[in-house]
Amino acid sequence: MFGDLIKAGAKAMGGARFGLLNVLPGALLVTVTTVLARAHAYDLDRPVDLGDVLPDEAGTGAVLGFALAALVGGILLRPFERVLVQQVEGYWDAPSPLARLRGAAVELHRRRRDNAAARIQLVEWKPLEFQHGVSTLRSLSDQERRMRRRERALTRDERIVDGYPDDKTTSAAEQRIHRSELMPTRLGNVLRRGERLAGDRYGLDSMVAYPRIYPYVSERLAEAMARNLELLTTTVSLSVSFGLLSAITLPLLGRLDLWSLVPLAAIGLSVLAYRGALITAAYAGTVFSTVFDVHRFDLAAAMRYALPRTAAEEFELNQSLTRYLSKAESHTLQDDAELRDKRFSHPEGSSPPPGQPLIPPAGDGDASA
Repeated sequence: MFGDLIKAGAKAMGGARFGLLNVLPGALLVTVTTVLARAHAYDLDRPVDLGDVLPDEAGTGAVLGFALAALVGGILLRPFERVLVQQVEGYWDAPSPLARLRGAAVELHRRRRDNAAARIQLVEWKPLEFQHGVSTLRSLSDQERRMRRRERALTRDERIVDGYPDDKTTSAAEQRIHRSELMPTRLGNVLRRGERLAGDRYGLDSMVAYPRIYPYVSERLAEAMARNLELLTTTVSLSVSFGLLSAITLPLLGRLDLWSLVPLAAIGLSVLAYRGALITAAYAGTVFSTVFDVHRFDLAAAMRYALPRTAAEEFELNQSLTRYLSKAESHTLQDDAELRDKRFSHPEGSSPPPGQPLIPPAGDGDASA
């Protein structure tokens, strides 16, 4: 009976995802800090004694209390998961404390992307080739090394450009009021690129269309989306936890011994977790694009419009649907100049059978879908 109650409680709080995303990062931060404090690591004039970390018989209750506090803390921190992920993504609009830094951070990423694109274009204009005529073995070897260096540099620049969304469609007026597709963090740019690529190819705004396509997403794609969102939140949470741990353990640098490596190791693990989040975000964008590749026609079918016969018809219909759905709160369908006279196509049978997705359109509390 107690096992069933525990399972029911865990399911109500998010199942295994709750324990991994909420308890582990916070408990790791508190546990390491507590161990270092009990081992006198912060007392620079005293040697570290890990034997003082283990409690005596009278300290068993303290250990149980600490475990309970970590669990309760995870429950209390659960509503802040979305805020945490969004801050790492770069949603720094007011009242975020980082709002003042958004413009400068976006400009840095714009320059990084544009510089890489300019170097790629320069290579295309002036390709490096072997020179004609008689050459010595050394000159051929030097030329081959230069070509390899340029090839590696070109691959790196292409990877940089592929990590950013294309904001060429942003108007000059929007740019003057700091409207841009670019985000102030690398993670946010990778996710934004995945969002844009998913629907823009078909004339759809991904974030407008996905909640309407969501009921028809197949179970396998829904599971893949859920796993990627879970892993993304895990890596982001661990990156933040290790970053905070590095800041908390900075005083250990004054010991000038092996324990001085703790803050350096923590910041290294934070960077490693963040790189893992970037890789996960790129793959999540691929899965998100696959959702639109497979299920984009379900939107038109669900709204009872005839399925388009050509790519041009599809793009035009999707653009009309996007424009209407994005401003549906301000006017009715009969007021829409593009859709009000478009004939419906009601199927004789039932509507397309919905799938059984395991995640809601917003990603179950995570940031970008």
